[in-house]
Amino acid sequence: MKIWILLFIILAVIYDYRDFQIPNWLNGIGACITLILAGICGMKVMDITAGVLIVFASCGLLFYIGCLGGGDVKLLMVCGISIGWGMPQFLILSFICNGIYAVGFLWKRKNFHLRFIRLFQYITRCIKNKRLLVYETGEQDSMQGGIIHFSFGILAAYIIYLSGGVV
Repeated sequence: MKIWILLFIILAVIYDYRDFQIPNWLNGIGACITLILAGICGMKVMDITAGVLIVFASCGLLFYIGCLGGGDVKLLMVCGISIGWGMPQFLILSFICNGIYAVGFLWKRKNFHLRFIRLFQYITRCIKNKRLLVYETGEQDSMQGGIIHFSFGILAAYIIYLSGGVV
C-alpha cells in the first residue's frame, strides 16, 4: 500500500504543478483504491476513520481561510486512510517540509518582506473584525508566480515517512 500511496501522491503533484489543481476524480479514485488496499491489509475501520478525521479537523480551518486548497486537503485525507493514528505527526512533517519549500520559494522570488507585511496586515484585519477572513495573496501575484504547491511538501513528507524518518 505504501508504494501505491507514493505513486498516487506523485500523480497528484504532477497535476498540481501542471494545472494548479488536484482533480476531484483523482482524489476519489485514490480514496477508493486506498480503502480497498487498507481492507486487504487488515487495517481497522477506526484507524482509517481517525486518519481522515484528523486531517478534516486540522486542515478544514486552513481551507476555510484560503491558505490550503481543497485538493490538498483531500490528498491528505487519502494519505490519512493509510496512515491512521499517525496522521498528526505526518501533518506536522508535511507542514515543516512545506515551510522549508516556502522559504526557498520566497527567497528565490525575493519577496520575504512583502509576504510578512501581508501576513501582518491579514492578522491585524482578523483581530479588527474579530473573525477569520479569507487570506489574499495580492492582486499583482499571478497564479503561477504567487502560490506554492502544497502537494510538494506532502510528497517530501511521505518520502521521509517511507524512509522510516517519522510516524
